[in-house]
Amino acid sequence: MEAQADYHTRVRDDVFALIDGPCGRLLDFGGGVGATSAALLDEGMADHAVLFDQVAKGARPQIAEAYAIDLNDTAMLAQQLAKTGPFDTILCLDILEHLYDPWAVMGVLHQAMTPGAQMIISLPNVNHYSLTMPLIFKDEWEYRDAGILDRTHIRWFTRKGAIRLAQSSGLVVAAQQTNISGRKWQWANRLTLRLFSRFFVLQYQMRMRRSD
Repeated sequence: MEAQADYHTRVRDDVFALIDGPCGRLLDFGGGVGATSAALLDEGMADHAVLFDQVAKGARPQIAEAYAIDLNDTAMLAQQLAKTGPFDTILCLDILEHLYDPWAVMGVLHQAMTPGAQMIISLPNVNHYSLTMPLIFKDEWEYRDAGILDRTHIRWFTRKGAIRLAQSSGLVVAAQQTNISGRKWQWANRLTLRLFSRFFVLQYQMRMRRSD
């Protein structure tokens, strides 16, 4: 399906402003075919990229190492990370909500980070109008192939829940930003004095640091 293909191949340049300096050795965790990390390599922002995803066999040619592994299997993840890490940058872009125990996965990823390393996290907002409005007016929502109502989502996060997950392993929040998709919704947010931002925000995005 087109939506699913786009999901795996889209370059997530919406998070580039969050990245602090060179990425060095980069792990693209759940990054589809590695389109985002390939773009960072092409721009000279990363030296070496490793990809973990179930569709990693179709990885972009710029990716040095690609592994199709079960991202829910923390024991397997730990073994593979020990072989391929440590990493200076880890991308977790709209993947943690697909996992049964993202808190355990955060702990495993934390241990694969170099001192001072950064992790870029993006999580969909469960308060977004596309989910809350059908609940209010129809008492239901309809799952889709991608987006906030992706039928493969297992976990759901508000802003506070997203921050708690990001900090759960001991990482520190270094920067935050919100993604409001579409110019009309950005204007709607401004016109309402940002009082209803939580209904317009598509994703909460953070740069985390390993400080231990």
